[in-house]
Amino acid sequence: MGRQRLWLGLLVTPVFMLGCSRVFASPPPSMNSYTTYLSGYQVVPPNFTTGYGMVKLWINSNETSISYKMTYSGLSSNVLQAHIHFGQEPVNGGIIVYLCDNTETAPGGTPACPNSGTVTGTVTAPDVNPSGNPAPVTSQGIAAGEFAGLIGAIEHNDAYVNVHTDDFPNGEIAGWLRPGY
Repeated sequence: MGRQRLWLGLLVTPVFMLGCSRVFASPPPSMNSYTTYLSGYQVVPPNFTTGYGMVKLWINSNETSISYKMTYSGLSSNVLQAHIHFGQEPVNGGIIVYLCDNTETAPGGTPACPNSGTVTGTVTAPDVNPSGNPAPVTSQGIAAGEFAGLIGAIEHNDAYVNVHTDDFPNGEIAGWLRPGY
């Protein structure tokens, strides 16, 4: 009887510990997170640049907002703007939302882009495919304010972040968003 309890303990304890470590290591269940690493090699067509960066975003549990943190450095020139685009890898697509802007094209409230550093913010339905968007996604089926279209593009791996600069107006660094931290 003692040996059976010992064996049971040896089997149950590791399973329990693994379960606990998964619970404590996971992001909060109310958030879906996505990440990308930005480089010139992920721009279409690719660029040779020393620029690099990273973007993390979190979709809130009721899918009405997305919070993001974008960090980049080593770029060749002044940053013009950064967006999330709707396009399958490796195809260029239209602009869904602005993450930062120095051209006064983005909707009010969009943060300015530093030439190096970190930008944080939150996007909501009014930010999706905004009025005056120079590369709208209307022809791709996402209407102005259609937040579900933004969520769908991200969740189906058809969204990428692109940082545009003076030297590379079509994008100096980019990366496709993927699930996880």
